[in-house]
Amino acid sequence: MNRNGTKIKTQTVNNYISCLKLLITFSESKEFPLYIFQVKGQNKREYNSLKRYYAGFYRSFTQYLYKEKNCHDNYVGQNIKQLRTFFGWLNQDANIPTGLFYKKFYVLKQDTPVITISLQQLKYLMLDEAFEQGLSPVLKRCKDIFVFGCLVGLRYGDLCKIKQSNLQLIDGCTYLKVKSQKTNTETSTKLPSIAITILKKYKTVSKKLFPFINLGGFNAHIKQIAERAGWTYPVNHIRTKKGLFNRKDTSPSNARFCDCMSSHIMRRTCITIMLTSGMPELVVKKISGHSNNSRSFFRYVNFAQDIVDREIDKMHRNFE
Repeated sequence: MNRNGTKIKTQTVNNYISCLKLLITFSESKEFPLYIFQVKGQNKREYNSLKRYYAGFYRSFTQYLYKEKNCHDNYVGQNIKQLRTFFGWLNQDANIPTGLFYKKFYVLKQDTPVITISLQQLKYLMLDEAFEQGLSPVLKRCKDIFVFGCLVGLRYGDLCKIKQSNLQLIDGCTYLKVKSQKTNTETSTKLPSIAITILKKYKTVSKKLFPFINLGGFNAHIKQIAERAGWTYPVNHIRTKKGLFNRKDTSPSNARFCDCMSSHIMRRTCITIMLTSGMPELVVKKISGHSNNSRSFFRYVNFAQDIVDREIDKMHRNFE
């Protein structure tokens, strides 16, 4: 349970399990013993010994992830953050004083670029009948789910769970009402006609609105769809290790736009299109389920270059 009494989400538990497995393989591979020391008193000799142990652990564990597991900053930082949270819980909730050495576990993070498809690309997927006819049945289903996700801005996990009961007809308009499993916020989105048309294609006796496709398969299929659409142009998609760019990731095989496609693009595309169309930020936040002080939301604002250009044009008109 969280401190506020809410249940810990399954994904969070899975992340901690994954971190534990990494620690076990690291300990066995590098023959590095893992201990949790209980600090008693203020013995200077003991303090210096523990300081060296935890500094050595942090250095060895991160080197293991970077060099032998070929991990990048965000993944390494995620695991270090979980370790910091665990040690914080030991000290504050489990009443096991381990000292504050864990606060020296530095969390590296890279702000990766927000990748979306353009409005023209989305229209191509929605309207080009010749392109759709060339797709296999499973790719057609994935394309429809992807387009629907771009129109409503839901996370893939929420999209897979929506049922007929999530649809409401109000004054002749269809609304999709969903409670996010990640943020626990409720959103209500008015559906455009193209979204309703997509839903009608998959109207079955099942309670779910869409046929289930596991996330790994879905991501692989939308990469294929993007490649068939010709979206193979290079993109700047370089990840960092220890704050430095890894030049090996700039090879052509790793820098095509279609290879960067994933389920996250649906939500990012929806939010970016809403912002660039002139929709006020507060309205976009209400639809997307972001809190008013959300740090992640402002990444979309910064990405939406059309907004910046529009405001700069206003300033330029003052000089004309």
